[in-house]
Amino acid sequence: MAKNDIYTNSGISTLCSELGVIIKSGITVTDGLFMLAQEEEDKEKKRVLEKMLDTLEQGGSVYDAFSSAGAFPSYFLEMIAIGEKTGRIEAVLFSLSSYYARQDELSGAVRSAVIYPAALLITVFAVIVILVTYVLPVFSDVFAQLGLTMSDSSMWIMTTGAQISHIAVIVIAALTALLIIGVILYRIPGFKKLVLSAVARTKTAKALYSARFASALSMTLSSGMDIDESVEMSEKLIENPVMLAKIKQIRKDMSEGKPFVDAVAAAELFSGVYTRMISIGFNTGTIDNVMEEIAEKNESRVNSIMQTAVSRFEPAMIIIMAVIVGFILLSVMLPLLGIMTVIG
Repeated sequence: MAKNDIYTNSGISTLCSELGVIIKSGITVTDGLFMLAQEEEDKEKKRVLEKMLDTLEQGGSVYDAFSSAGAFPSYFLEMIAIGEKTGRIEAVLFSLSSYYARQDELSGAVRSAVIYPAALLITVFAVIVILVTYVLPVFSDVFAQLGLTMSDSSMWIMTTGAQISHIAVIVIAALTALLIIGVILYRIPGFKKLVLSAVARTKTAKALYSARFASALSMTLSSGMDIDESVEMSEKLIENPVMLAKIKQIRKDMSEGKPFVDAVAAAELFSGVYTRMISIGFNTGTIDNVMEEIAEKNESRVNSIMQTAVSRFEPAMIIIMAVIVGFILLSVMLPLLGIMTVIG
């Protein structure tokens, strides 16, 4: 079930944290949701909480309650299901709170790094169009009235500026058309699957889903479940088709008698270092702790990759803006200096 816009990443993080604290204090989930619903001021969120409360009062599970709300992503719901089945709902809520807090922080960094330069880029293109369409021709008319002609450099800048403005309009129109076409095509199941498959093969996506798989295994194994059931439940958390195929292969190999460690190594689900850690953890009976550590390291790796990408993108955009602004200043100042020289 897809998440709607009622709960953002930040909202989910807050809800999980509050509900986790309530459960930790000894209050039941039902009473906790009742308390949260009473205090909630947002009408939509209040409606969601009341719907969840109604599901629980009718005998539904915690998973049923969250699922019936239609306000939470599939990963969240599957983690709740695992937490409820293993009796670790409190730990799951705190874990989800941290996870969605990190997602919100990362999303905020991406937005701030992309939206500002993009808005600046659009503004600069608009200024270029205005300058070459309305301002620069005025300088040319003034020179003509004085019986003079603009310098070759000034004429070149004005001509180039005009060409850039025309190109900018074409580029913006083309990008807008591509965006609209992309949105339409993305609604087609076959095209959407193709896009998701391409994204799934990136290192970032693989690291993210490896972290989810490791986190789920850690939680299920620490609750006393055997490795076969843990792998089966953890598979439900994976949406990445590449990773999902590897996990299915692991289950198949295990069903044919291959040890878990050998199946994981054969599937190349984790790096060689992590595979050796899993082997040691499995032999020493600390596999749940090892999986938790692997999950944390993979999540840190994903955050690092995204932050590095953002930190490289923003300076690049600033440099582009500086070049464009400098070109605009030259296109205005050189003709102006020429006129001042003639008048002087």
